[in-house]
Amino acid sequence: MNCRNSFQSCVESKGESRMKSSVLASLRPSSRYPSDTYSSEELAPVSVGERLQQARVAAGFTVEDLADHTKIRASIITAIEHDDFSYCGGVTYARGQIRSLAKALRTDSVPILVEFEIQMGMPPSAH
Repeated sequence: MNCRNSFQSCVESKGESRMKSSVLASLRPSSRYPSDTYSSEELAPVSVGERLQQARVAAGFTVEDLADHTKIRASIITAIEHDDFSYCGGVTYARGQIRSLAKALRTDSVPILVEFEIQMGMPPSAH
């Protein structure tokens, strides 16, 4: 399905509940928070970029679809998906771009932002 013309229509046509469940399923828990209910495979650490890429792929969107919808350059989205935040313009902009991408993919940005702060060695902040 080509979603370039109307990102919102494409999201709605794919079925919000189906998409939410598949996107949420793709956001595996981090190994920093072990639980007896998860297998060791499910506890493998997942980076910020991997989480966003998994959510995008699970939703059936291309990098270009997200770029069109969020107005974030495709090259920056690709860099973020590879955990390279140097093109974001600083930590504040990186947080905003992560939040925008998560919102466009209809996924909760808070766990992704927490992982970003951990990944960057920053103290946790209020989200």
